[in-house]
Amino acid sequence: MNTMLNASDWSNVGAAGWIIPVVAIIGGLTWLTLSAYWKYRQRTSEVASPELRKALDANTEASRAVLAKLDALDHRLASVEKTLTDIP
Repeated sequence: MNTMLNASDWSNVGAAGWIIPVVAIIGGLTWLTLSAYWKYRQRTSEVASPELRKALDANTEASRAVLAKLDALDHRLASVEKTLTDIP
């Protein structure tokens, strides 16, 4: 008994043998795409809430203040390093 399939065996499968797997693949890809889209929409709606937006704005403002202080500190450190390097 030969269990190997030949090319001629696939030609006898018929339309249902080709359509079902193709529809399953397209359905799976569509489901994955829509699932990712719905998760993205849920995340964006959570961020859009007013309380969370206020908290994010406050956090952003605090981060900018810290960054400004770090920049000032970096400039001061650069001037100290320059002074120390210039001393013979």
